[in-house]
Amino acid sequence: MNSDDLISSDNVFSKKQQQIISAIANAMIRKDDFLGLPSASDPRVMRTIMDKAVHFSGRLIEGIDALSEEIDTRITTPEALLDLLDKNPKFRSFSRMLTIVVMQAYYQDPRVLTAHGQSARPPFPLGHDVESGDWSLLDQVKQRTPFYRHA
Repeated sequence: MNSDDLISSDNVFSKKQQQIISAIANAMIRKDDFLGLPSASDPRVMRTIMDKAVHFSGRLIEGIDALSEEIDTRITTPEALLDLLDKNPKFRSFSRMLTIVVMQAYYQDPRVLTAHGQSARPPFPLGHDVESGDWSLLDQVKQRTPFYRHA
């Protein structure tokens, strides 16, 4: 189910919480007109962000509520917002979690993939070519004693 399939009452995030997530996403990744890349707060990217964020809603809502007590996102600059998230240990877990969600959603967007020379398609069934590596790197792993219980 994607966010288009949800009615507004089904969304776990309030409008204000969604706006804060959008403000943070925009602060993380700004629009690049030269390269033709959207910001992370682009509506299409935000749909993906919100779909992924639902899985971590409890912790994200706690972080958003704590952040709301500290700042007014309508007047806070993106730089100040990121600075607060980076420097205040109270927001460390929240910031890391939201960063992962935003980055995963952003780099799944077809416009971003295309701009980075990737095809905007799932990796399977066609797969991606991977260079053959040095298999001797796995020798250490193969030689170590098993740490699991035999069934």
